Amino acid sequence: MITNTSLVWKYISNLFISIDQVGNVLAGGYADNTISSRIGYYNNHYFSDRSQVPLYWKILEQIIDFTFKPVDGPNHCNESYLIDSSEVFDNRITNFCIVFACIVIVVPSCVFIGAFLYLVTALGIVKQKTIDRNKNIDRRFYGCNKYVRSIQYEATNYRNEVNFENLNEQKEDLIEKINSLN
Repeated sequence: MITNTSLVWKYISNLFISIDQVGNVLAGGYADNTISSRIGYYNNHYFSDRSQVPLYWKILEQIIDFTFKPVDGPNHCNESYLIDSSEVFDNRITNFCIVFACIVIVVPSCVFIGAFLYLVTALGIVKQKTIDRNKNIDRRFYGCNKYVRSIQYEATNYRNEVNFENLNEQKEDLIEKINSLN
C-alpha cells in the first residue's frame, strides 16, 4: 500500500503540487501557491463573511474537495491553505476572466484526477491520510522560527537600512498573537 510517508507517494505528491502551481500561475495566481490553497484562502480566510464569497470560488472548492477526498479527506482546499498560510496570497478579488481560465484548467483535470484517486483508493492502493493538528502546528512554528532568524539576520547585518520603529510594531503584534493562543 502506498501511504503519505512512502517515497513513491512523496514523489507523486510533489509532481502533482508542481503541476498545480503551474495551473495557479496560468490562472493569475502566485507561483508558490497551489490552486487548492488559493481557493481555500478565498473561501475560508479572505472574506469576513462566508456569504460574501463569490459563487465560482464555492463551486471550485466543492469540485476540488470532492476530487481529493479519497486521499486528503474533506476540506482539501482549506487544509491546503493552512499548509501554505505563511505565503503571500492575492490581496484582491481575482478578475473573472482569470477565474474562467482556472475553471477551464481545474474541471477537466479534476475529472481525470478524481477518477484515478477514487479507483486507487477502492483498490486499496492508497488510503486517506490522517491529519495530525499538533504536527501541523509544530511544523508552522518551525517555519516561523526560520522566518524570525532571517529577520534577525537582516536587521543585524543591514542595521542602517531597517526601520526599527516598524519592526517593533510588527514584533508587538506578533507577541500579542502568540499570547492569544493560550
